Amino acid sequence: MNDLTELCAHAAAEGLLRGDFSSEELTRATLARIESVNPRINAYLHVARESAIADARASDARRAGGHAFHPLDGIPVAIKDNIAVAGLPWTAGMAAYAERVAGSDAHCVTRLKKSGAVILGKLHLHEAALGASSDNPHYGPCHNPHRHGFSPGGSSGGSAAALAACMATLTLGTDTMGSVRIPAAYCGVVGLKPSPGRISQRGLDTVSRRLDHVGPMARCVRDLGLIYQQLSSLDVQDPQSRSVPLGHLTPGTALRVGIMVDLESHGVDTGVAVAFEQALTLLADCFPSCVDIRFDGLDFGRLRRAGLLLAEAEMNVVHAQALAQQPERFSPGLREMLAFARSRSAVDLLAADRLLDTAVLRARSIFQQVDVLITPTTPQVAFPFSTATPVNQADLTSFANFAGLPALSLPMGFVDGLPAGMQLIGAPGSDLALIELGQVIESALSL
Repeated sequence: MNDLTELCAHAAAEGLLRGDFSSEELTRATLARIESVNPRINAYLHVARESAIADARASDARRAGGHAFHPLDGIPVAIKDNIAVAGLPWTAGMAAYAERVAGSDAHCVTRLKKSGAVILGKLHLHEAALGASSDNPHYGPCHNPHRHGFSPGGSSGGSAAALAACMATLTLGTDTMGSVRIPAAYCGVVGLKPSPGRISQRGLDTVSRRLDHVGPMARCVRDLGLIYQQLSSLDVQDPQSRSVPLGHLTPGTALRVGIMVDLESHGVDTGVAVAFEQALTLLADCFPSCVDIRFDGLDFGRLRRAGLLLAEAEMNVVHAQALAQQPERFSPGLREMLAFARSRSAVDLLAADRLLDTAVLRARSIFQQVDVLITPTTPQVAFPFSTATPVNQADLTSFANFAGLPALSLPMGFVDGLPAGMQLIGAPGSDLALIELGQVIESALSL
């Protein structure tokens, strides 16, 4: 039964269609896996065992009657705990919301439920989704399944760890400056930051409306397409939602591929740079002609600090009531970050916002030359909790958030036994093309 937990979503969907197993069997196998593995990994903050089994039985009844809703019908999915699921805890990884229960579903969860997906529970995250170690002072650390005591990345650390440990078939995370792609890279899974506005933010405890994205995560790239097209829709009740036209790869058309080459100058560790070069060698037949892309003159660290200031300022608004009524339930580190934003002026915030526009202009320049840009996802692999969090871990991912571009991370190999990720960045609306290209690369790398 445990073998079912290792299936990718499309393989599980095919098995359900053939009648090889039922959704209840798949769901019970996943719940058994959670019971066995989660005490060591700590990827789940809440497991909705009874409702998940009920959802699975309802899916089996639909399938038996020939009324299955969607390929996701009966597939077990887990949700990051800053996304609302009606009737389940909604902590956002914060002690201040430890007793909060969502009264309604986030728009993305509504879309999943309409497909018939089975909701397994709520996943661990960095406190308030403002950080990337997933060492949560209130709920403990979430461990990387590849090496205990190491970070799974964040803030969607639980979403990636649950997949890597086969405790969910699909998961949802959120990405502000890399919070889906960083843990995907550290845990050896795949994650997508969609084009801005393609997946509604309604029902999300936001960090930054300009930078936030709900992002699907999976164990193989093909599965991203399965869940993305269900989540992607215009939500008239979300002012950030947009109907961004989507494009596919055009058969027979030569793809213009850009490769980031100035890795050392932007702090990429030697091991990651070597893994990147080895992966590109394996992809030589796929991309016989590439364009060298350099980010000279673009200060990733300065951009990251500007984005962080905007997030800290907005979170003072999002969490104003809780901060005023129970500040002691915010960790000292989070209180310090929010206080820093309160000490800045409106002029400082406007300057930070305008600085991020430099990334928009650089992206437009890059995508006049290429159709897709390939970089390492992170400058390093997972690090132990006993060491300081690398300050630059979001430098390569945050560019896509600042510039308003879709981006995908997939595994590209290992460094000292830990996964390393490759990032594909495309022009606005190229989400499906990135997924298609990701499948080509995944097949070529055979990981």
